[in-house]
Amino acid sequence: MEQINEPIGQRHREREEPGRVGRWMETIHPRKIFFITQEVMVNIMIVYIIVVLAVALGKTLMDAGKLLHGLNGEGFTSVVAEVLSFLVMLELFRGFVDFFSTQRIRLHTMMDPAILFVVREVMIALYRNEAKGPSWELLMGFSLLLVSLGIIRTLAVRYTPGS
Repeated sequence: MEQINEPIGQRHREREEPGRVGRWMETIHPRKIFFITQEVMVNIMIVYIIVVLAVALGKTLMDAGKLLHGLNGEGFTSVVAEVLSFLVMLELFRGFVDFFSTQRIRLHTMMDPAILFVVREVMIALYRNEAKGPSWELLMGFSLLLVSLGIIRTLAVRYTPGS
């Protein structure tokens, strides 16, 4: 008669052949190993993104000193460009984290950094040539690009795969 108080799995271990690694290796499916590995890598990437954003924020704050040194307006343009670049990077990383959590690329979350990047370039072009201003061709090109990106983003939100 078997003992009732013996540890769980001891009877199972006694029946195993000596020299075998164990039956638990046979029960782990390769997909499960893949998803566990993917989860670990995603968590490492999220920590890396946080570190990169912290460094970028520190660099942006350190560059604020240029504002005092550039009396001709170049310092202000540089600070505005740094802040806008940080916002673009923040939006881009937000899209990456969204991809990690949903396991799919959403078009509207990728359009946000693109729109913000174009707006950044327009603002830098406006500040860089304050007296003369950017050419009308440049402004029309940016305008057309912004309208196109806005339409794509609107359509991506309106016609999602789930609706």
